[in-house]
Amino acid sequence: MTDTAVPAAPSPEPLTRYQRWRHRFVTPQAIYGTLLVSAIIGNASEKATDREVLITTVGTMLVFWIAHVFADGIAHYGRRGVDGLPVSASLKHGVDDSAGLIYAAVVPCLFLLLGAVHIFDDSVAYDISLLLPIGLLGLLGWFAIGDRGGTWPVRLLGGIVTGLLGVLVIILKIVFH
Repeated sequence: MTDTAVPAAPSPEPLTRYQRWRHRFVTPQAIYGTLLVSAIIGNASEKATDREVLITTVGTMLVFWIAHVFADGIAHYGRRGVDGLPVSASLKHGVDDSAGLIYAAVVPCLFLLLGAVHIFDDSVAYDISLLLPIGLLGLLGWFAIGDRGGTWPVRLLGGIVTGLLGVLVIILKIVFH
């Protein structure tokens, strides 16, 4: 029997700037965070000021982020085999993996802050902070379909459907939470 060399698998091409950006910011945690921040803002009392909504939103998002970091860190630390990480590495993994929850809250909270310091009217800042994540979800749908080679009409449809599904999930989260 002769030894035949198995050709080495081709090394993957380096990621483009867009792909690196997409892998960093378009994560399940970022999508979940977008839905969560919208539900928190949408659940605010009619009488609440932007400052009060901002404090509630930031506090809630930080609690969820800490819980995700903790859960991810423990899950990776407790694994056996090659996935088992030391405590510091598993917590770093948790911080990196859960960052999308924080990223998702930044822009809506920025608009709430602008309302809280009276650069924008309270109702305008609130409306923008509530509707902007729905637009972001639509963009995520656009990009996801585009990454699969979809034409612009299919991308547009994907963006609209993604945005509408986001609205549905936000409404359900507000109703049942």
